[in-house]
This record gives sequence, structure tokens and C-alpha cells, in this order.
Amino acid sequence: GLFFIAAPPDLLDKLNLIGFALCHRLPHRSFVIDGHQLPLCARCTGMYLGMLIGTLFLIVRRRTRASRLPLRPVIVTLVGFIAIMGIDGLNSTISVIPDAPQLWPTTNFLRITTGTFYGLAISMLFPPYLNLVVWSQPTGDRTLKRWRELLPMLIVGTVAIAIVLAQPDWLLYPIALISIGGALALLSLINSIFVLSALKLENAIGRWRQLAWPLLCGLALALIEITLLDLLRAAS
Repeated sequence: GLFFIAAPPDLLDKLNLIGFALCHRLPHRSFVIDGHQLPLCARCTGMYLGMLIGTLFLIVRRRTRASRLPLRPVIVTLVGFIAIMGIDGLNSTISVIPDAPQLWPTTNFLRITTGTFYGLAISMLFPPYLNLVVWSQPTGDRTLKRWRELLPMLIVGTVAIAIVLAQPDWLLYPIALISIGGALALLSLINSIFVLSALKLENAIGRWRQLAWPLLCGLALALIEITLLDLLRAAS
């Protein structure tokens, strides 16, 4: 409550404050919409956009408690998405070193594309491990049961990338909320796992209602961590 009540009062400024703690926010590596730089860089924006698309897929397919990974060929493809983002990220990082060789020119198009497909991969590979820790009775479903289920997510991801690249003015608040909301949700979820472990409640959650308190604690911890990171970065 203190975090949201405290200055700055403007919503976009609050989102930027969270982004300041979690991302480098270099202007030339971020999108500018309606005269405002997005709270996260292009790659991070793509990551959380991809995670949202994957999460919505699991909700629609009723696989939010899935405890099995996709089939091995699909896993290889998803791991490939992660590897490609890692390689492009390394290549992008090298570009800040004077006279360092680059494999290819780094662009925001590559950053958001590799970031989005990375987010899709994480949203399919991470939930089974999470569900095995949280739920007393996770389902035996796979997050992806067959190859063809991956195609619609790739199409939606490609359309989402194209919309962000067009940078229409109306997109400012939706994409800012999606990216920062995704970052907060992921950090809160990771913290909530530590809360469950500390309380010895692994595999003890049977209903979503029971998960509300650990998630709230996870969110509180996330906001504390973000505040500390902001203070450290501002002091450096």
C-alpha cells in the first residue's frame, strides 16, 4: 500500500520506477510511444508479452495446473528460442564495448522478437516445476500436448510484435501495464514459492483461494525488493 500511495503520483511514473529497478532502460534500446519511453527495454517488453500470451493459452486450455513438460521435440524448439535470445543478447551486450566485433547489427526488432519467443518458451517450460511445488493434486497434463498447439501462440506473438513495432499512441498504457505487470507477477510468484517453503506448505495447496495469502506476501516482498534496487541504483 505504501508503495502505491507514495510519490510519484502518476501511474506511468510509478511503472517507470519499477522498470528502473529491473531493467537497464537504455533509450536507444527501448520503444518510445506517444513521446514516452516504455518502462522496460525492447527485449524485456517482449519477454513479458510472450509470457502473457503463453499464460492465456494455459488458462483457455485449462492447464494452469499442468505438471508435465511438452513432448521432447517441442522442448527442443522451446529451448532453441531461449538459446537464440541468449545469443542475440550476448551479441547486443558486446555492442557497448568499443571496437568489439559483432555477429550482426543489433536492433529493437531482434530484441522484441527474441524476447517474445523466449517468453513463450518460459511460459511452457516453467509451470510444471511450479505446479509440482505448489499444488497437492497437480494435473497430469502437458503444457503443450502436440506440435500444432505451438503454432497459434507463434502467430499471436508475431501479430503482437508487429503492433508494438508500429508504436501507435493508444498502445502506451496497455503495453506498459502488461510488461510491468508481468515482471511483478513473475517476481511475486518466485517469492511466493520461498514463502511456501518457509511455511512448509509445499504440495499443500488445493484451491486457488488458498494461494492468495502466499501470493500477497510474494507481491509485498517484490515491492520491497524493487524499492531497495531503486535506492541502490539511484545511489550508484
